[in-house]
Order: sequence, then structure tokens, then C-alpha cells
Amino acid sequence: MDNATVVAELAAIKAQRKTMQRTRFRKSRLLPYRAELVALKQGGASLRDLVQWLKNRRIKVAHTTVLRYLQSLPELDHAQLP
Repeated sequence: MDNATVVAELAAIKAQRKTMQRTRFRKSRLLPYRAELVALKQGGASLRDLVQWLKNRRIKVAHTTVLRYLQSLPELDHAQLP
């Protein structure tokens, strides 16, 4: 094998591995409660209130998880979030 063939083959292998290593989107446990979380937050609930509301529905998450989830939502004004 000459050097050009080796370089081309190596580039093809690296491109193939890169497509195989893509991170997959993992569905959030909070997704089924999206509408309720948005409504509660817009109604004035704190992050700790939302965590307690989720805990009553047997969903255990940290308040920072709720914060990151709410920050990712386009329908919330991010100025409202701490």
C-alpha cells in the first residue's frame, strides 16, 4: 500500500467511527410533565415547589435538574428563572 491509500483508508475509517459515536438524545423524565411545570412556574412556583410537586408524583429529581430543564424550554421567559 502506498502512503496516499493508507491516508485515504484511515480517513474513511475515522469518518465511519465518528458517525457511529454520535450521542443519542435521552428522553427526560420531566417531559410528560412539561405543560404542568411551565404552568406552575409561570404561576409563581419556586424550583423547590416544583421539586416537591414532582416528588408527590414519585419523580425524584434535584432542583438543578428542574432548572436546567426549564432553561431548555422556549416557552418560558428566561428572565423569570433564577
